[in-house]
Amino acid sequence: MSSVKDLPYWQLSSIFKGLASEDYQNAKTELKIALKNLETLMNTQGIGSGAKLEPSPALYSLVDDLLKQLNQLSELSADLRAYLTGFSSTDAFNDEAKAETSAFLDLQTQYFTLSKRLTAYLGRLELEPYFEASSLAQNHRYTLKRAQALAYHLMTDSEEALASQLDTTGGGAWARLHSDLISRSTIVAELAGQSQSEFAVTELKNLQSDADPELRKAAFEKELELLSQHEVAFAAAMNSIKGQMNVLSQKRGWDSVLAEAVFQSAISEKALDAMHAACRESFAHFRRYLKAKAKYLDKDTMAWYDLNAPVSVGKAKSYSYPEAQQFVIDSFKTYSKELAEYAAKAFKEDWLDVPPRKGKRNGAFCMAVPGRKESRIMLNYGHTLDDIFTLAHELGHGYHNEQMYQFERSSLNRTTPMTLAETASIFCETIVVNKLLESASDEEKLSILEQDLLGATQLVLDIYSRFIFEKTVCEKRQERELSITEFKDIMLEAQAQTYGEGLNPDERHPLMWAFKGHYYSTSRSFYNFPYTFGYLFGLGLYAEYEKAPEGFQARYNELLASTGMADAKTLGEQFGIDIEDKAFWKASLSIAEARVAEYERLIERFKV
Repeated sequence: MSSVKDLPYWQLSSIFKGLASEDYQNAKTELKIALKNLETLMNTQGIGSGAKLEPSPALYSLVDDLLKQLNQLSELSADLRAYLTGFSSTDAFNDEAKAETSAFLDLQTQYFTLSKRLTAYLGRLELEPYFEASSLAQNHRYTLKRAQALAYHLMTDSEEALASQLDTTGGGAWARLHSDLISRSTIVAELAGQSQSEFAVTELKNLQSDADPELRKAAFEKELELLSQHEVAFAAAMNSIKGQMNVLSQKRGWDSVLAEAVFQSAISEKALDAMHAACRESFAHFRRYLKAKAKYLDKDTMAWYDLNAPVSVGKAKSYSYPEAQQFVIDSFKTYSKELAEYAAKAFKEDWLDVPPRKGKRNGAFCMAVPGRKESRIMLNYGHTLDDIFTLAHELGHGYHNEQMYQFERSSLNRTTPMTLAETASIFCETIVVNKLLESASDEEKLSILEQDLLGATQLVLDIYSRFIFEKTVCEKRQERELSITEFKDIMLEAQAQTYGEGLNPDERHPLMWAFKGHYYSTSRSFYNFPYTFGYLFGLGLYAEYEKAPEGFQARYNELLASTGMADAKTLGEQFGIDIEDKAFWKASLSIAEARVAEYERLIERFKV
């Protein structure tokens, strides 16, 4: 079994050779010059809000030039951001990287300010004649239409510039404080069977997957203790960020922060309502899963710290990282050679940072490095079956990026909403689950279904609880700041609405709002429902693949390459999917419901 110290870190040298290297310094200089040149052009040409523009060849040539420059800036900025994130996400104690990140944020603010000015300018442009006059415009049709719609929700140029600048020291600073506290904070604890005595929150999370119920409970209690040490700061950050988002949303003419998030997600409120209605109707099925798991654990009702408890016949199997790599590659081969080769390439090129450690961000993610046509994947690998699912999930994101590179999409045409960003990741997870199930014995099926249903429960019940929490907080924050107790109460009530009788009401997680970094974003509110959307949309696509596999892969690759060039409804319709119809969501959820029934059967068989 590979130990933590043997697990690979990602290499960043193919992006830039080092923080002090010539290529990195040149890239920073190039970005600064490009920003200055674009700003000068915009100032000279009066780019920003104002009256309608008169069509002319000169105008179309100017807008073409602006789009080209913005594409170039976006590409360069993405590479620098990914490179710096490569340090900051894995080592919160790296002061050199923190200083570089701080300087980059000022450049990023300039970029966002100029981008919003161009968006406002596009609101003045009659698009159809421009599409006829410019092939570049035709290639960016969807992006331009979205930009024009967004232009009607912008403040004045000076107000948008000020908002971007203040975010660095306002909501953005609170978000960085939250991330630093989560990454850097540790707690001293004597936990049974553990050689170490100091734990970060990610390590305590991993221990809650242990077979020993006393260790799980002790790790959970220490997690609560660790989070509570900074709950005053977390509450201040939450109040500040949600207050800022409320003000900006109102000033930009949105009905609510949620309405803005729905637009960002490139779906309609009708689609969101249809999905949520189907989810609510499915809660009972997921609660049945939790009750069956409680029975297996010899409990009347599950506690929060039991959610990740292993369920298996005999000792839960551990997977070395090399075993996980090979299994994912073999699974991907059952779908396509191309997907398997992509995974093998990511492993060979050391694009993954695998082990948990102090100073490393919790969770997992994938980020694009478009200038190098690469991706980077962060894990906190704990040798469980769930870690194999996570590995497949994040490689799916990387494969999504790869299709955009293969189809040579511009930077602006790669801008994918979160609702569609989860498509390939869920698809890849589904491949792995099906590969595991096809030849598994009943004993093995129980472990596989446990991990699959655990993930599905997170994506349906837990994500919906996060949605309820954030919606409630945003609404209440319009009146005043909320206290720590109120945040806890809102969180517990949200969990009660979704988990219901599936969890012991006295053993839920009152500080999930403090732990989950998604609440602290100033660039994206409601960092929750898109995960449910992506999960069910990905399942629906896989069902279409099973119905008609002939020619599916080529169509699917093109869909992935086009997620920044059409909305979810349009892309879904190409596969016979109607995201505004509750029936589609219920069909996807029925897959999980059938697995709950099988899980219950296996629990009854093996429960002694």
